[in-house]
Amino acid sequence: MSASKDLEGLVNQIASAKNDRRVLMNNLKENFGRIKQDTSGLRHEAADLLKSMARDRKEISQSLHRQLDQDRVNLGVMEKTRQKETARERNQRMGLIKELKNELRSKLDNFMSDMNDCAIKDKKQRGEEGKQRVAGIKAIKTEVGRWQEDTRADLKQIRNSQKKMGDELSSFLKTFVSNVKADEKNRKSSVNDFLTSVKAEISAMSSEWEKVFPHDSLNKSETIEPETSQEVVEPELDEEDEPGEDPEETQVAGENDTEYGYYETGPIKEKVMITLLDHPEGLRMIQLAELLDIEQWRTLIPVMRDLVENQQVKKEGSLYFNR
Repeated sequence: MSASKDLEGLVNQIASAKNDRRVLMNNLKENFGRIKQDTSGLRHEAADLLKSMARDRKEISQSLHRQLDQDRVNLGVMEKTRQKETARERNQRMGLIKELKNELRSKLDNFMSDMNDCAIKDKKQRGEEGKQRVAGIKAIKTEVGRWQEDTRADLKQIRNSQKKMGDELSSFLKTFVSNVKADEKNRKSSVNDFLTSVKAEISAMSSEWEKVFPHDSLNKSETIEPETSQEVVEPELDEEDEPGEDPEETQVAGENDTEYGYYETGPIKEKVMITLLDHPEGLRMIQLAELLDIEQWRTLIPVMRDLVENQQVKKEGSLYFNR
């Protein structure tokens, strides 16, 4: 009777184990379905983000074109104003030159008249008066030469100012066009970098989920023999357990992988890379955790492993460097 009772108990245990296994399999399937739904939602969000960025880019481009057209109109107005002012100054200079010519002609006429008078009087009267006339003639000649030099200097100044204004306007236009091109190039580079980082994050997330839940894991779990299911699985050492590293950075693989979901590692990765850029001498994982205000430094293990595998971060011993 005791053997039959033992056999009946064993049968009940086997049935209970089958029920537990069935419940576990159903839970795994439900979790896998939720994961697939979340991944699909992420993909839709990424597509909506790309569309929104395309719309923003189009709006920015239209705004830049409108601003450029407005600047061109303003430059045209400035050029017209400059031409008007230049024409007005030229007219004023020409009027002044005409006045100086008329005055000079009048003085020359008076001078010739005086010369004729002097010639007539010189025949009659030689002496001191003749000397005074000669001195007056020399003074007039000197003054006329000075007026001519002043007129030439004024004309040269007008030409230099016109050339300077033209050079300044040309330099302003070249600088403005260069700045617009540089801004457009920087904006395109920023958008491309952001899109590249988003694609890399999505690819990394997909590969990590495939490592945690491979496609054939469910099928393999159903064909496991009783003998193999009872084998003791030895824990694998994480990449942080390499010989010669600090003991504070050793960790068994998978121990803290679930402390940060893959939906949260994106911002952490960006913060880690920005922090490493500010420290070219390299940082240890504990130092990174202190700089990022993370209480448990072990939560950075899956993040740093993913960055190293994707060749976004370089590791030498226990130090991490930005590539």
